[in-house]
Amino acid sequence: MINVYADQAKAALEDRAKMIREIRSIESDSKISAADKRERIERLDRDVMQLEAEARDVQRGEREAEVRSLAANAGGLLTPRSPKNDDGSWRSLLPSLNEYRALISEGVPGDGGYTVPDQISSKYIDALKANSTFLRGLPTGSIIPFTSDTLSVPQLVSSTGADYVAEGQPIPAGQMVWGEVKFTAKKIGEIQWASTEVLEDSALDLRRIIADNLLRDASLKFDSDAFTGTGTNPIKGVVSQGITTTLGAGKVTVTYDDLADAVARIEATNGRPSVVWASTDMAAALRKEKANGSGIYQGGQPTDSPASTAWGLPILPTAFLAPKTVVVADASRIVVGVRRNAQVKISEDARFDVDQVGFKLTMRMAGVSLAESASVQIVEAAAS
Repeated sequence: MINVYADQAKAALEDRAKMIREIRSIESDSKISAADKRERIERLDRDVMQLEAEARDVQRGEREAEVRSLAANAGGLLTPRSPKNDDGSWRSLLPSLNEYRALISEGVPGDGGYTVPDQISSKYIDALKANSTFLRGLPTGSIIPFTSDTLSVPQLVSSTGADYVAEGQPIPAGQMVWGEVKFTAKKIGEIQWASTEVLEDSALDLRRIIADNLLRDASLKFDSDAFTGTGTNPIKGVVSQGITTTLGAGKVTVTYDDLADAVARIEATNGRPSVVWASTDMAAALRKEKANGSGIYQGGQPTDSPASTAWGLPILPTAFLAPKTVVVADASRIVVGVRRNAQVKISEDARFDVDQVGFKLTMRMAGVSLAESASVQIVEAAAS
């Protein structure tokens, strides 16, 4: 039976690996439109999360089966009884502690409770992305799940050797130099407590509200380091790893011309700029920028449908960039590791004596890495 569980888990993980390869293939296929690419990737991403949950469930079932087998064998050795007496065999059908908790942890009240079980916790990666300005700017292929305490990302440092070859002449040997970037998983967590009376009497679905607020807090904490974290922070941010250009005296705001220059610097390295992150004051300055002479807003009239893009690149405001700062990036060259998706779990036991319910959120993320520093261009306006 245990071998059956192992085979099922292995099959689920192999299917998951195939889908991840398919996602990366779609991401790099320039023939597919952006809308079609997004639709396909979102569909495959949901399937990947389901297979991941299936593998966890199968592995947990394997452990439960092994424990039951050991308990049954021990019971037969230590308890004198007739070989034909099977009155106690039904006990193996009772749910274990893990199974019992899963039974009462459904997200629908009619199914036994309001808590969020592991089976649907994978949905939180989408919600986390919606709350995180940094993750919203990344393609799906830049968010890499891993299964160890560290994530090692191979890095092609350089590649040389390609050249034109005359007929009958030897083809030159190329040389590739490889390196790696290693991350260590870092846990973000928070616990909130609520009395049973408040949860029972509130006209609002406080359980869902508390869970959503925990998720928002976690995404904001990650954003803070993902943008501006230094070497002393658990996660080193893109500002510490990219190339910074400071504008000359008198240029107190970043303009569309400055964005064009940053885009050109990335394109000069054969990069593909894909996102603009702006501090809140610079996002406002870009919205208010007007064409010389005409007085027309560069981004479009506010009474119409003003653009929130620059040459097709989304402009995402964030409070975690320092004032007067704009970041232009090729997001496909940024890597973020996810060791464990955000999970919200509920306990009614920890403060049993005071009748309080605990809501705990944890997630484990690993680093922010750039394939090359030129992929992220930071533009800082002058102080005066």
